[in-house]
Amino acid sequence: MTDKEQHQPPQKLESHKKPKEHLLNVIKAALSTAPFGGGIASLMTDYIPSMKERRLEEFVREIAADLKALQDRIDEDTIQTDEFAFVLERCFRGAAEHYQSEKLQAFRGILMNSAVGSEVEADEGEYYLNVVERLSALHLRILAFLSDPKSYLLSQQIPEERIRGGLSNFMPVAIPGVDLEAIRSAFGDLYQFGFLNTDKSMFNTMTTSQGLELLGDRLTEAGRRFVVFCKTPQ
Repeated sequence: MTDKEQHQPPQKLESHKKPKEHLLNVIKAALSTAPFGGGIASLMTDYIPSMKERRLEEFVREIAADLKALQDRIDEDTIQTDEFAFVLERCFRGAAEHYQSEKLQAFRGILMNSAVGSEVEADEGEYYLNVVERLSALHLRILAFLSDPKSYLLSQQIPEERIRGGLSNFMPVAIPGVDLEAIRSAFGDLYQFGFLNTDKSMFNTMTTSQGLELLGDRLTEAGRRFVVFCKTPQ
């Protein structure tokens, strides 16, 4: 061995070429030393990747079915643009990161509306896509209920006669399993987004209307456009 070879610095470990993988291994090693940490490390290794993969596979199957059903309305030039490629990438990333059916349906709807050439322009569509990523499944459920109460109740198998009294009485029925204060807060968020024309003070307002009659038309024009853009076209 020559003097030059003897003084050469050691080769860097291969793991340095993959910092994310290296960091993941460090985290898993640290977790394995903590109580119950081994189970979390196993979850990170096995369950989470497999669930994302299955979710994406199901999302792709649904998109394929939508494309087939809407093939007569899809312009081939549209789906070859940078604009559509951007929406496609964001929707697939959203499907990988979110498990809630409400959000998955919204990403699916946005992708299909972009493919068929919705009246929503690119900038507005990108805004709605950002909103879907920011809103919770609870926000989207409230919008689904307020935009079409009868269809929503039918899909959730909730009898219409159970929707009685004021908002404080029937919103927990329409959105079961969620505390009323969380519903009120989400209602207020949607008002701040400009999607509802009534803020959360409506929960404390006494009116002559009751039940479904009380709902009326609570969505603004922006709210209606958002809901439509997040629904797979028929």
